[in-house]
Amino acid sequence: MLHNFTEDVLMLWRSKSAVVCGKHQNLCAEMNFGFCKENGIQPARRLSGGGTVYHDLGNINFTFIHHLPEGLDKAINFRRFLDPVRTALLSIGVNAEYSQRNDLLLNGKKISGNAEHVFQKKKRVLHHGTLLFDSDLSSLKQALHAEGVYTDKAVKSVRSEVVNIKTVLPNLTSKDFLDKLCQYWDTDQHTIRYVFCGKDVESIENLRDSKFSKIDWVVHYSPKYEVVKKVELQNSTLLLKGNIANGMVEQLVLEDVNDGPYYPELCSKFIGLKLDESLSLLFAKELSNLINIEINPFILF
Repeated sequence: MLHNFTEDVLMLWRSKSAVVCGKHQNLCAEMNFGFCKENGIQPARRLSGGGTVYHDLGNINFTFIHHLPEGLDKAINFRRFLDPVRTALLSIGVNAEYSQRNDLLLNGKKISGNAEHVFQKKKRVLHHGTLLFDSDLSSLKQALHAEGVYTDKAVKSVRSEVVNIKTVLPNLTSKDFLDKLCQYWDTDQHTIRYVFCGKDVESIENLRDSKFSKIDWVVHYSPKYEVVKKVELQNSTLLLKGNIANGMVEQLVLEDVNDGPYYPELCSKFIGLKLDESLSLLFAKELSNLINIEINPFILF
């Protein structure tokens, strides 16, 4: 819709459980792959910048796509889109306030994170944000807690204390809340509903399959980074040190904190290979066999 439609657009939507990082982030440094894999939480990367967010069916997302008649120099203006969202929330009894970072707060805690992307060719801006209504905040916290120490030039997420909007609207379900938002825009803003036709759906699915579901975009698009992770043994600690660039393992070293290099032959087997789930599982399996201790199968992430 950003690239191919001419109308101004508002979308209200939700998705199954996912961790969605900004375009210029290191997903591996933002997401706990092991926890997410165990709990069916999918990794994703969006087109806009900003920090990593957690989605589930208790989180309502909003997306605006507008033209920029005044020019690109004034494109990034979060309040342009957050003001109507805040007004809509007020209409259903949610007194949201702004933070210094242009997030929306409820009783001092974050309920909405936002990001923007400008399509310069057609002077259109995409603004989207989250509205935590009844999200699983325990899963959110664990899913967004990466293990290890990452060193890179990627954009870092700023962690904030969050709260669900349902705390002030206890009698509503997530679907009720979504319906009330839709009703506000239908009646107060006189929006016109649009239903995707078969050709639209085909284009959406092609875009998903050709780009947004590919590991090259979701994981390997991350900037070059270094990572250090610990493997605790009975009497010592191993440090796994890796350098990853363009999704490829450029360097991999396993060291005993007391005795230096450890199993260099194992590490050398994985240098020059593309990082994916199967590679991490294989490394973890072979290392577990050598040290006779079960380790995190997502240790390379």
